[in-house]
Amino acid sequence: MLRPGSCTWIVALWALVPCAAQEVSFTRDVLPLLSDRCFRCHGPDEASREGDLRLDDREDVFRDRGGIAVVVPGAPERSELVRRIEAHDDDQMPPRSSNLALSDDEVGLLRRWIAEGAAWEGHWAFEAPRAPATPPVAGDGWARQPIDAFIAAGLARAGRRPSGEADPAALLRRVTLDLTGLPPTLAELDAFLADPSGEAYAAVVERLLASPSYGERMAWPWLEAGRYADTDGYQGDPTRTAWPWRDWLVRQLNDNRPFDELTVEMLAGDLLPDATDEQRLATGFLRNNAHNGEGGRIAEETRVENVFDRTETVGTVWMGLTLTCARCHDHKYDPISQREYYEMFAFFDQTSETGGGRSGGNLAPTMRFVPGPAERVELAHARAGLAAVEARLFGPRPELDDAQRAFEARELAALQAAGFGAAPTTLGGWERSGPYTGEGGELFGQAFGPEPGADGAEVVWNPDAELVDGEVLYLPNGVNVFYFRRTLRAPSARRLALSFGSDDAIRVWMGAREVLAKNTQRSVMPDQERVEVDVPAGETELVVKIVNTGGRGGVYFRLVGEAPPGFSFAAAQSLQKPREQRTAAEQRELTARFRRENVEGYAADEAEAAALRQRIAALEQSAVTVSVMDELPADRRRRTPIYGRGDYQAPGAVVTPGTPAVLPELRARGVVPDRLDLARSLGSGSHPLTARVAVNRAWQTFFGRGLVATPEDFGRQGERPSHPELLDWLATRFVDSGWDTKALHRLIVTSATYRQAAVVPPEGVDDPDNVLLGWSPRPRLPAFMLRDQALALSGRLVARTGGAPVRPYQ
Repeated sequence: MLRPGSCTWIVALWALVPCAAQEVSFTRDVLPLLSDRCFRCHGPDEASREGDLRLDDREDVFRDRGGIAVVVPGAPERSELVRRIEAHDDDQMPPRSSNLALSDDEVGLLRRWIAEGAAWEGHWAFEAPRAPATPPVAGDGWARQPIDAFIAAGLARAGRRPSGEADPAALLRRVTLDLTGLPPTLAELDAFLADPSGEAYAAVVERLLASPSYGERMAWPWLEAGRYADTDGYQGDPTRTAWPWRDWLVRQLNDNRPFDELTVEMLAGDLLPDATDEQRLATGFLRNNAHNGEGGRIAEETRVENVFDRTETVGTVWMGLTLTCARCHDHKYDPISQREYYEMFAFFDQTSETGGGRSGGNLAPTMRFVPGPAERVELAHARAGLAAVEARLFGPRPELDDAQRAFEARELAALQAAGFGAAPTTLGGWERSGPYTGEGGELFGQAFGPEPGADGAEVVWNPDAELVDGEVLYLPNGVNVFYFRRTLRAPSARRLALSFGSDDAIRVWMGAREVLAKNTQRSVMPDQERVEVDVPAGETELVVKIVNTGGRGGVYFRLVGEAPPGFSFAAAQSLQKPREQRTAAEQRELTARFRRENVEGYAADEAEAAALRQRIAALEQSAVTVSVMDELPADRRRRTPIYGRGDYQAPGAVVTPGTPAVLPELRARGVVPDRLDLARSLGSGSHPLTARVAVNRAWQTFFGRGLVATPEDFGRQGERPSHPELLDWLATRFVDSGWDTKALHRLIVTSATYRQAAVVPPEGVDDPDNVLLGWSPRPRLPAFMLRDQALALSGRLVARTGGAPVRPYQ
């Protein structure tokens, strides 16, 4: 029961009182006064919190508590809320000790709301936007489109009028900077001054939207929102290779990719069916966070912090919600519980990132990405061509099936008749020569350069007991070359399958013949390279060259197996298995062996496939390593706990992925949702926040201030929209346009609102922040724009787009 004498209420005051002629709006006027958990009453038992009152909970506000009701619709005199806020004794709310107070106007507002029936609505941001009717505009010809009608209506309510149009030179500079980040050229200025008509301005806008600089300009808000950087941000601030993602983003913006598709690919491109390299690269957005690689840090703590970062970034960028405080406790001002926070966290908790160290300049999981556009196109064609050739080489040929089965039976009989394997090849001990470090700081033996002894110098070999077959041998740090050799003794001619690993480049000779050459930079691992080599009976010398280009080097060797002459090791192994037990690769080996002898043109197809593989390998040499998202397999998935007070060392109850109750439900299908489900929900058009947040950021881009002045907070502590109907009109139009970002930008910059003069009218003193947009704001140029303007005007701007960054001195 609610006991008036034992309550403590605290009221947060951040509402504007409407003018007397307006009907009281719950979401605009009342809910800010009854802020989430800021206006609370506790019952007599404070320890057990009996009688706890939530004034943002409709059922709690209207329920009868033994004859006492907080609010009785239509009856202020019977409402405990009114009695408390009008009291002047110990029941006064808020209490004197809070140092807060309600003004007479605010008390009257709450009275009016109850008297008018206490209509209840949810918070405006959590209700799906509905397209409002465009307000009528006086026939003065100022308005060019619906945006202007909404702005003019707001000005008219305040007894004001919009400003006239900016002069042509100022307008051209404004729109050119806003759409490209660069100032107009003298030639562009002269052309527009000669014809500043509406048609000419529309043509200018189209030219700017089509400029390659448009994508670079519009990428900046994304880069800032995602905390993009080319370095890690801690300690020595090591470089990361994130720029391929940045270049991908610029391309997508220039190509006007729909916003919903960008959303899906940036949040879950790796989970799309048959995801392309570019779709996987898109998820680099979620890997832009700073990373602590300090030697004493705890990997799991770092991993959890990184997942916190992704969760909160998505909340801010797509939903305009500050989620951070819910890491530790239920959100104090928004209807987001700590449990719901960790249900959002769970969407991003299943990547294989460990929080551990770097590899090749990036943090796993990573992908190899070819940055050159022409090379990517050629690579895609080569891969498609290889797939087509391999379909001819290994695809089903029913007319040959019986013949191939008979062939395999004959081959197995021949293999068994050879009686092979009774006397295996013996391997002599290893010898080592090196390291060779070169003269004058230059490496003497480059991976594919001259060899020691080529100039007549003697090569010294020493026995090496450290290199053990089947184990990695790590070599000293530095830029150097090592050689290893041994003698192989084969009782009869045969084919050997050999496995190698190296850090970095490797070359292998069998006798005088080079059988492997790979110029690469990598960490040594077992079985990185596999070769099959024919050797004669007797002794053959094996020589291995390892070129280390920095850090710790390494080498690995293993004799995989042997086969009779005329058989590959793989074919010999496959033939000895029943057909139903062979892997796809093993059956392909036997199919190739059969068709090579029985299908006309097969050798030509094999040669074409080999050439395509070689070209693909060459193109992939230009690939760079980029951090991206992935998803753990089902048998390795993590159990996501609620971390007490946000401490990774205090795991509690386990949760599954989900969204806060005030947002669209994803688990209605009875299946645990994943990142792809979340991304599709955000881009579905029915989400109450995504489109509003996106168009608000676009508005901020062009006016310096969003229709919601707190773009990162659409929750209850954020600002209410200055023009709520315009915000919803833009949001619904954006969705209906197919999430067409260039169309949204075109709409804004061609409006009369945008084209106003930047001169403050006398009545503007009553609106110092220009909330009503009675003139064009004059926001300061951001740092990147100041820099590029100076370079452009001085003629020193390099217009080349994309590529690796320049790291200036610190």
